[in-house]
Amino acid sequence: MSLTLFILSMPIFAQDDEWDMGDWEEETTQDYRISGFFEVAAGLRISDDPLISKDMSLGELRAQFQFDYDLSASRLSLNADAYYDGVLDQTKIQVREAAWQGSLANIIPFGEHFDLKIGQQVLTWGTGDYVFLNDLFPKDFQSFFAGRDDEYLKAPSLSAKLSGFFDLVNIDVVITPEFTPDNYINGDYFSFFSPVAGQQVAPGFDVAGERLPDSPEYALRLFKSVQGTEYALYAYDGYHKTPNSLSETFLPSFSKLRVYGASLRTTLGKGLVNAEYAYYDSREDKNGNDPLIPNSQSRWLIGYEQELVKNLTGSLQWYLERTEDYSSLIDNSLAPEYEVARSRVWLTQRLSYRAMQQTLTLNAFNFYSSSDGDGYLKLNADYSPVDEWRLSAGLNFFYGDEPWTFFNQFEDASNMYLRFRYFY
Repeated sequence: MSLTLFILSMPIFAQDDEWDMGDWEEETTQDYRISGFFEVAAGLRISDDPLISKDMSLGELRAQFQFDYDLSASRLSLNADAYYDGVLDQTKIQVREAAWQGSLANIIPFGEHFDLKIGQQVLTWGTGDYVFLNDLFPKDFQSFFAGRDDEYLKAPSLSAKLSGFFDLVNIDVVITPEFTPDNYINGDYFSFFSPVAGQQVAPGFDVAGERLPDSPEYALRLFKSVQGTEYALYAYDGYHKTPNSLSETFLPSFSKLRVYGASLRTTLGKGLVNAEYAYYDSREDKNGNDPLIPNSQSRWLIGYEQELVKNLTGSLQWYLERTEDYSSLIDNSLAPEYEVARSRVWLTQRLSYRAMQQTLTLNAFNFYSSSDGDGYLKLNADYSPVDEWRLSAGLNFFYGDEPWTFFNQFEDASNMYLRFRYFY
């Protein structure tokens, strides 16, 4: 199961002060914009993990640089992070965006209906809040669990996105020439439960070489709004985004996957309701009897969000993940005692409160699985009294009954964190 923000930069306006034009003076918009931030972040485990030597769960010095340049009918954009990771004692660079985006008018027939974005970029779609069904673009769950900003939950990919806008229906087509997996939990930062080993495992592993697919990924969305209701159809052809399969030598690997789905979002009463469905077609295990490859699944999501009182918003989600050919799964499983229930159910709850003239934002988000008997509580507070800086603090707390369930396997990863970000 995959657990899908953005940084917006404001245009900078410059005035020509060389001449005293009085009332005739006009604002001129610069062709380029430069922005970014510096950030220091620290996180500490609140329980010991015997397989991870460091108590630190997050330790970073980070600088982000953003550059946008407007051409006559298109835009060039760059968004890159350079940071020191104190947990792994490594200096890293991540290019989150390096792309060209523009209209295809005057380039191809009917080009006025099409936009193209090509290059490194962060992609997202779907209706869930922290729950992703048809969004098969890469995620970074190590960042999410460690307490980095929510923008880092979405990882970048080198892709081409073609968008078409028509009266009948709108369309998005995304092609990623080389498969881009999630930044999955691999034991580097947090240990995890291995059903094959029957215990928690660490340190980290990487899927490389022949076990890492190099084939393209394809994603499609058809969407339209009708009388205030947003409808969408989805399709994906690629691979599972995490290495939840095993090779013949019992090494983690990625298996082929196709996904078909639909969603809607509309108003209901004083709030918004969303519903989403996705069918996960496990292409290498059609009958569900290969214990090394995940079975096909049907996934359902229903959510509702409403402002409860002034400045306080609440939301609920119900998520169902139903495994196909379940009897074959149990009969052929290498560790049937660790298999999930045929129908895994999650309930999520969010409360979001803004105070002190919108300068303080408090968020509480809870995942609870009634089928697994475990959950994950995520608390965070953001304080930004001025535009130049923001102070954030939070807690990631995992709980449950059994050590092998999805959330409770990360019980020793529970942590609290603090971040300070200065914008320029």
